[in-house]
Amino acid sequence: MSSSLTLSKRLRALDDQQLQQLLSWRLSSVSGLKDYFDVADALLGDESLQRALQRIPVTLLQELREISHSPRPASAELSELLNSELLGDEETVVYPEVAQAVNNLPEIPTTAVPISPVLQVSPVKAAAAIEQSLAIVSSLEDVIASVESHPVKQLARGGLSAKDQQRLSSLLPPQVSNPLSLLALSNKAGLLALVSNMWIPGHAVATWQQAPLAGKWISMASGWSTSLSPQLREALQANSDWGHPLTNWVTATYPLGHQWLDSEMQVAVEHAHLLGLEVQGIVTENGRAVVSGDFAAAEQAVTALIPPYATQVFVQHDFTVIAPSPLTPEDEQFMRQLCVVESRGIASTYRITSHGVNALLSQGFSAAEILKRLGALAATDIPQAVSYFISDLGERFGSITVSQSASGAVVTAIDPLVLRTIAADRALTALSLRRGDENTLVCTHSAEVVLNALLEAKYSAQLVDKAGNIVSSRPVRTPPEVLPDAPSATTSLIERLRGSREAGTTDDATWIARQLDLAVRNKSILIVSVSMPDGEREFTIEPKGFSNGRLRCLDRSTEVERTLPASHITSVRLA
Repeated sequence: MSSSLTLSKRLRALDDQQLQQLLSWRLSSVSGLKDYFDVADALLGDESLQRALQRIPVTLLQELREISHSPRPASAELSELLNSELLGDEETVVYPEVAQAVNNLPEIPTTAVPISPVLQVSPVKAAAAIEQSLAIVSSLEDVIASVESHPVKQLARGGLSAKDQQRLSSLLPPQVSNPLSLLALSNKAGLLALVSNMWIPGHAVATWQQAPLAGKWISMASGWSTSLSPQLREALQANSDWGHPLTNWVTATYPLGHQWLDSEMQVAVEHAHLLGLEVQGIVTENGRAVVSGDFAAAEQAVTALIPPYATQVFVQHDFTVIAPSPLTPEDEQFMRQLCVVESRGIASTYRITSHGVNALLSQGFSAAEILKRLGALAATDIPQAVSYFISDLGERFGSITVSQSASGAVVTAIDPLVLRTIAADRALTALSLRRGDENTLVCTHSAEVVLNALLEAKYSAQLVDKAGNIVSSRPVRTPPEVLPDAPSATTSLIERLRGSREAGTTDDATWIARQLDLAVRNKSILIVSVSMPDGEREFTIEPKGFSNGRLRCLDRSTEVERTLPASHITSVRLA
């Protein structure tokens, strides 16, 4: 019983994050727990102790078994582990409940932990892996923009809907087969957040977008590294092959079970592949630096692979724009507004679209200003077809508008001939446009759907508000309301514990009162020490009732019924 008292005091000293982490992996359920003593009892239960013992490496597990049989001082490494995992303390070394659980274990396998040979990845393959990773990091900006306009829902069974999967996959390089894996990796760097099963932009997006390409990469790599558990970090550092040898090492190191590590290990290796930290399972020099936390060395190595910012781009007759190396954040932002990204990497390809031109026009740019900014970046003269395309859109800007009415979308054109052309356009048949009056067409579809269809059909259309003001060349979508996650059962328990925290000086008295109450209910026989005027005396008692701070009991030595003040009882133990 004294272990519960000691452990409850130590639980009070933990901060909320430490307590949350401990309870989340040690207890399968926290229902029915009301105070620190309940939590301590649960942590000393068989199921919780089995979970804890599974996380102890085989060498320390063997030492723990020896200490459980023949108590002696533990090694510094084991002592630190017992203290950090609340399985013992400096005074008792191992709690009795822990010793009993260890002694009840079957024979511990003594298979030697394999020593992995140090394998090397050729510099050429390592550089190629980083180049692929940089392409993924570059494309992430498009993913974040897409998520910002259309938050992505994660299904209850895991994974994304087919529509979201297709939308995000179209923005990513072909080597990213699972967009959800990239979302989860971005979450570790604070770029995306999962709230109520909805992926939304995270708190670090603005800072990340202004960073150079190598800085963006290291933000994600450091987020991945700092999220690794100590056990997984040790496993990754001990092995240069993150395939079967890593699995074999984990199996030999944690012989009581390693299911608790398997899923984390699988996800971590998958993310490491996206970051270019391994090639066919073999960790690169960069990967070793990231795992060990040497982020400065990793960033320096990646920076060396990236050419300087491109000062010029190549504008082609087919409206494509090629950037031979990364653009400055300012130029990148301009190109992202003007174009769609067709391929990303150290060299990127863009394509000028009417969507992009209209977006800049709606922000107040004139066609001449767009051409001037593009011309300053272009290595050669802007092709005549591109120049004419932008100028023509500038002249026609605002001539076709789309607004939202109570019954659907309303299309208006300055030129009646243009309106008749739209009404007769077979590419727009699905909209079922019909005459509203001489200057308008109407349909039951939303303004968003109609605007997108007109832009796809090469009409220079803009969205306008009720007052007729152009608000954007793209429809403005209001993201769905995302409510914060309901607190978990563990979080609610911690809030209750903190709200009912007693002063440290009342721990012993509270624990004694708890033991007396349990003894009354369980009809246990106790030996209690009572502080008397002439000194401390022990009584063997059978508790009968406990209320208002007084214990009614039968003295088993004299068969006399006594009433003892709980405040005078200094210790309690089972007879």
